[in-house]
Amino acid sequence: MSEEQKPKRRWVWVVVGVLFVLCVLAIGGIIFATALFRQNMTMTPMSEQTAAGEFEAVLARFPGQQPLVQLVDGRPQYVPERAARATTTTPLKTLHVVAWDDDEGQLVTFSLPFWLLRLKSGPIQLSAYSQGWDDRGVSFSVADLEKYGPGLLLDFSEAREGRVIIWVE
Repeated sequence: MSEEQKPKRRWVWVVVGVLFVLCVLAIGGIIFATALFRQNMTMTPMSEQTAAGEFEAVLARFPGQQPLVQLVDGRPQYVPERAARATTTTPLKTLHVVAWDDDEGQLVTFSLPFWLLRLKSGPIQLSAYSQGWDDRGVSFSVADLEKYGPGLLLDFSEAREGRVIIWVE
């Protein structure tokens, strides 16, 4: 009688290979995200007057335009005049954020390519826990931003806290 041959366990190597590929993809994703944020975000120590000049330079790009979202009685709301505007076909390329932190004395700038926002499914949520409107924040989709076109999205300032301007181009 001949000895029975043991079946080869190839499935173990397939599982190990799949896990290895998933780990490499996860590490690559982390490296990509870190590089994207480091490339698109700057933190610059400066005086409050210099930071105010930076904010005025941003607002000068959109003369007479109101932000799409404003705080009314402590709650974020769409500005009716801007929300009722006709749909635009101008393609959006970048979402910009400029924020001033009074405590740290730093101006933070951040740019996010719009193609990356288009990958997001579901709404984009603007909220601020410290201001108490985290659960009642404004949400909108990338399609909403594309409908309203380039311009100011949010201009918010809080005494002794700082200021944030968000706009799309």
